[in-house]
Amino acid sequence: MSGVAFLCCAAMMAAARLPAQSRAFSPTTEHTRYPVRRLGSHVYAVLGDSGKGVEGRPNAGFVDTPAGVVAVGGLASPTQARAVIRTIRTITHRRLVWLVLYAHHPDMMFGAIEFKRAGARIVAHPDRHVAAAEAGPDMEIADWDRVVGLGELVGFAFADTPDRPVTGWDTLRLGGTDVVVIHPGQAHSAGDLMLWLPADRVLFTGDILVEDGVTMVVDGRSAVLLATLDLIDSLRPRIVVPGHGRIPIDPEALIRSTRDYITALRDSMQLAVRRGISQQRALAYLPPMDELRPVSFNSRLRRNGVRVYLEMEHAYMGIEDRD
Repeated sequence: MSGVAFLCCAAMMAAARLPAQSRAFSPTTEHTRYPVRRLGSHVYAVLGDSGKGVEGRPNAGFVDTPAGVVAVGGLASPTQARAVIRTIRTITHRRLVWLVLYAHHPDMMFGAIEFKRAGARIVAHPDRHVAAAEAGPDMEIADWDRVVGLGELVGFAFADTPDRPVTGWDTLRLGGTDVVVIHPGQAHSAGDLMLWLPADRVLFTGDILVEDGVTMVVDGRSAVLLATLDLIDSLRPRIVVPGHGRIPIDPEALIRSTRDYITALRDSMQLAVRRGISQQRALAYLPPMDELRPVSFNSRLRRNGVRVYLEMEHAYMGIEDRD
């Protein structure tokens, strides 16, 4: 049995033992093409779901240059990735040269294999550690089957090992176009990357920004996220494409709401730690997590609260946070 077949069988067996969960994303078939928005002279967003927070299909994008195409966003499944490639082909038939992965979470890289099969090389951060993968690849796939459905995982194989690792700033130069890849640090996750088009002042942020301002820091660090928001401000982007949800009319407003949320959460948890308030009491004002919906709005509030409380507790005790 091939490795892919083994993983799919393991996913089906594991999923059969787990409670059913409603599918998170809008339907995608082998005929689906997604909406496209032109953002600059040669920059396009492939639009995901709006109004569903982080539970919606993520945004992707691409840069069409005379020397080939740079895509960004690995999508949540091979089916979604094939739909993105079909969508790109409605604009250009130039070869796919690079795929830039926002992060190593399943919703941002489970479709990467389709871009690789189409000839693209992978640009990613080499640190692939995320909480979703801590139980091993079989369980990661089984858990993701409950989100997208096994049908969308047909053809899946891991393809997030970078052909071009980025751990700082890197520039892809194609056809006279500079495509800047930025690793801002462990903001949302250890493997965060952003894509910056300086000529068009368009920034693809991945899940460092999401449409409702409640960016998850479970795999990141809240202080690094705040520093990353300052970095985004310094770029003065004309357009910001968040990892999930609608493209904001006013990028500064989304940056500001994200900063306000994280700052208020840090202040609240720091005060609780200094006063000796337990984590349970400190989180009592937050809504409970939604069962089987780990990235719903309420679940993100609660999970971020746990993470930031631990950050503040470690800082107060002088313990270095290595997670």
